[in-house]
Amino acid sequence: MMIIAPDRIELSDADADLLAQASRLMGEALDHSRTHRIALVEKAEGGSGFRLEVPPATLRLLSQILALMARQQTFTLYPESSELTTKQAAEMLGVSRPYLINLLESDAIPFRKIGRHRRVLMKDVLAYRQTMQAKSKAALRDLVSASEDLGGYDL
Repeated sequence: MMIIAPDRIELSDADADLLAQASRLMGEALDHSRTHRIALVEKAEGGSGFRLEVPPATLRLLSQILALMARQQTFTLYPESSELTTKQAAEMLGVSRPYLINLLESDAIPFRKIGRHRRVLMKDVLAYRQTMQAKSKAALRDLVSASEDLGGYDL
């Protein structure tokens, strides 16, 4: 597990603005790029410098990280294949640990047991969260549609 920014990072306003601008510029470069590599180039006075080539997906992730840093938000990066405790998984889903255990026991999320302890793969937690978000959005659309059909949602 790799943890980035375990504590709130104190940035000056100028640094936060610089990070936000870098994130925005990276996003714009990615929007207009169809290449398989993007070069980051630094030119120093006197013509020396370096060139770093990265795949667009890497730059997209870096852009998101810079945006979080600019807003001084704490974030954590986990490898997709990492295993979480039930406490960590519950926190990630925004549910109680007992509720998560009910989900696990009802086979809504795969898990394995190590002795008495349950472990959940990060990718399975993320997949469940995505499914739940999609179901919530669909239910909200249905509710709005039903309200419109009954004439209760006039603009």
